[in-house]
Amino acid sequence: MGEAIQVLELMGDDRIRYPFDDFVCSSVISGFCRIRKPELALEFFEATSSHKPGLVTYTALVGALCKLGRVDEVCDLVCAMENDGLGLDVVFYSIWVCGYIEEKVLVEVFRKMREMVDKGIVHDVISYSILIHGFSKLGDVDKSFSFLAKMIKEGLEPNKFTYTAIMSAYCKKGKVEEALGVFERLKDLGIDLDEFVFATLIDGFGRIGDFDKVFCLIGEMEKRGVRASVVVYNTIMNGLSKFGRTSEADELSKSVDADVITYSTLLHGYTEEENVPGILQIRGRLEEAGVSMDVVMCNVLMKALFMMGAFEDVHALYKRMPGMGLVPNSVTYCTMIDGYCKAGRIDEALEVFDEFRKTSIVSHACYNSIINGLGKNGMVEMATEALLELNHKGLVLDIDTCRMLMKTVFKEKGAQGVLDLVNRLEGLRPDIYDAVCNDSIYFLCKRGLVEEANQVYIMMRKKGSAVTIKSYYSILRRNLINGNMDQILPLLNSFLKQYGLVEPRVQKISACYLCLKDVDSALQFCGKTREDSLAFTFPVSMLKILIKNGKTLDAYKLVMGIEDNITLTIVDYAIVIDSLCKRGYLNEALSLCAFVEKKGITLNIVIYNSLISGLCHEGRLIEAFRLFDSLEKLNLVPSEITYATLIYAMCREGFLLDAEHVFGRMVLEGFQPKVQVYNSLLDSISKFGQLEKALELLNDMEAKYIEPDSLTISAVISCYCQKGDMEGALEFYYKFKVKDMSPDFLGFLYLIRGLCSKGRMEETRSVLREMLQSNTVAEIFNIVNDEVDTESIGDFLAVLCEQGSIQEAVTVLNEIAHTLFPVRRLSSYNQGSYEQKKIDEWKDLGPESATSPSSSFKSGLDFGSYDTTDLTNLTTNNGSYVTRPLLHSFDLYYSRIASLCSEGELQKANQLTKEMLSDMTGV
Repeated sequence: MGEAIQVLELMGDDRIRYPFDDFVCSSVISGFCRIRKPELALEFFEATSSHKPGLVTYTALVGALCKLGRVDEVCDLVCAMENDGLGLDVVFYSIWVCGYIEEKVLVEVFRKMREMVDKGIVHDVISYSILIHGFSKLGDVDKSFSFLAKMIKEGLEPNKFTYTAIMSAYCKKGKVEEALGVFERLKDLGIDLDEFVFATLIDGFGRIGDFDKVFCLIGEMEKRGVRASVVVYNTIMNGLSKFGRTSEADELSKSVDADVITYSTLLHGYTEEENVPGILQIRGRLEEAGVSMDVVMCNVLMKALFMMGAFEDVHALYKRMPGMGLVPNSVTYCTMIDGYCKAGRIDEALEVFDEFRKTSIVSHACYNSIINGLGKNGMVEMATEALLELNHKGLVLDIDTCRMLMKTVFKEKGAQGVLDLVNRLEGLRPDIYDAVCNDSIYFLCKRGLVEEANQVYIMMRKKGSAVTIKSYYSILRRNLINGNMDQILPLLNSFLKQYGLVEPRVQKISACYLCLKDVDSALQFCGKTREDSLAFTFPVSMLKILIKNGKTLDAYKLVMGIEDNITLTIVDYAIVIDSLCKRGYLNEALSLCAFVEKKGITLNIVIYNSLISGLCHEGRLIEAFRLFDSLEKLNLVPSEITYATLIYAMCREGFLLDAEHVFGRMVLEGFQPKVQVYNSLLDSISKFGQLEKALELLNDMEAKYIEPDSLTISAVISCYCQKGDMEGALEFYYKFKVKDMSPDFLGFLYLIRGLCSKGRMEETRSVLREMLQSNTVAEIFNIVNDEVDTESIGDFLAVLCEQGSIQEAVTVLNEIAHTLFPVRRLSSYNQGSYEQKKIDEWKDLGPESATSPSSSFKSGLDFGSYDTTDLTNLTTNNGSYVTRPLLHSFDLYYSRIASLCSEGELQKANQLTKEMLSDMTGV
């Protein structure tokens, strides 16, 4: 174009005054568009406005406007043409239509095509090819083919450009084999294959990363005598860069005459890979080559410089653009604003944003970037103002921008901030405002803030705004989940009045509401709705809502009462069975299993795990093992959860040998036990003081790279203490202390007890101090503080520690432990008579010995009624049962002792402590 401009200047010389006719003007405008500078094409047209343009010039001008995304301005151009008596031809319409295709305004595309028909303008090969090419760029292969079929039907022969457009459409969809088929068709037709055809196919294979095929096509080009220009190599380099192979693209670029697109591609690739040396190397090559940069190149370089943190260089490049004859576009401004915002340089971002606002460029992306940047920097008010300005300009407001701002406001100011934002945006266009309100309802409900969502709903109702089904559904669903029955009925009434009972989600919400009120009514409703609407499906959410609200038996009743033509999945049944097992309704769980099997549904391992877990929680280990053994007959493979459940239960009940046996089977089956399984075994081992076995298990954990936790450390410390090896216990404790790992409350207590019993009071005191600094221990103290409703027990123990009253402190810790922890862990230090047990009888009992006459469940287990003793009000003290009044007695003593300590009456506090010890121990 440089030489063309020189010729233009010569033509405009006063001595020559060659007329700028239609041919000259259209050529120059088209030239500027080809070098991707349509803005200069418009400037040239305006500079030559004294010359009356013809149809060809106007057609070229349409192309420039469409490239700038200003397709709406073509309507004004058409009016000017009609005033000049110029008619539109097929080429003009085709380019105009392609502009709408680029903007994805397909309604206008078909409107303009109908307008062509009304005006008697007939499509030719070129116009059809332009349309096919336009839709192929969108990746709409079906639409491209429909125009191809119409073209052939009208007796028009597709040309090379037409077929290439179809190839392009296939490539953009990733259907390169189909594109290759079109390529072969071109060869069969004897059409000369040029560089553009090959480049299209090369681009397709580059998109999927098949570079072997890419270079095969290059070889075929050479055989056919088709010279591969820099355009083809740029296509290859672009593909390599997208697959993270920019260094290979860089090497390839050294064998061709690189242009501005080459350097842009390489810079973009290295930027995406965050390869700073690569960026610097390409920047050096660019400066040495003296290639004139275009806007795209500047934008890519700016992004690369931002990534490197070279903010001064970015600013310098931005300021140099006018001197290079370049006009910043929307991408330029967006890159600058986004780059500065991400770097936290919000003042510079605002400066660029202000310059952008002074231009005629329309860009939602720039507003999105500044709004996002302002929000992240805590400048929510300014971000809101930017959003309102976008609306005030009459631009199409992107709802995603509002959502982004809403999230930012919520992060900064919580739910109240969202409500304030909704109020401030009241001036938006009614449809946009309604969308924002509905979106905020969904946003708040998703975060469980149903009360705030309800406020937005009430505000919308007062204003007469349209509440969508999604909003109603969100509020109703959240109220159902929360069990807010009083708020559901008025909402449901409004919902039904506005939308009726036709919409499936309305039906499901209604069924869920009835379900919480009365299961029988819900079943009747589901049956009636099913008769009236084939689209109705059973709302599985009903089961989850019932279970969450503690109505597991109602969920069971609902499942058993649904009609045969309504089928639930195995997952739905598994949810109910699991809940029944967890709540101790084993008979119902078994009945439901039989019910499921009668429907021809095979029970999976998940359901069997639930049954085994339920049995274990009820202490029915023999039945749990029988069920475990039946899995092989049912062709079910036990999972990691199956083994872990049995191990936990056996360790809890003291069946260590069986637990070790199952653990061995678990490992042989290829499962990697988690730290919780090891802890369960170690805890059981610690009850018997088997130190060697505990250390062996600990070594196994280390060999398998399983990180121990506080429970692991506590169990091993317990073993050392039972052996009386306090040196070993201390060494083990300090070994993990240097790794910032400490035992839990009981682990500290075992160590303190052991040291105290050996008379090593200073060491006891030191460990006690460290115990009081532990976060996990602090959480235990908080529980006790809430229980006894008094001052901090941690502070009380700290006073005892500093006074040297270690024995008294140990007594207080013992009482806390006996109160909060079950006997099976506390017994580990004192109960030398604890005997290791093993389950033998379960192996001799066949399934037939306990077959339930009322069930056809394949396992044959009897989940008959049984009595359990309620031990919820009992705790233990050295193996004997004590009642909760002991805790209240301790509360009274502790409250008085703490008061005396705070008043400085230490002697009286010590005396009262001795009385407490005497009272509680009976000594």
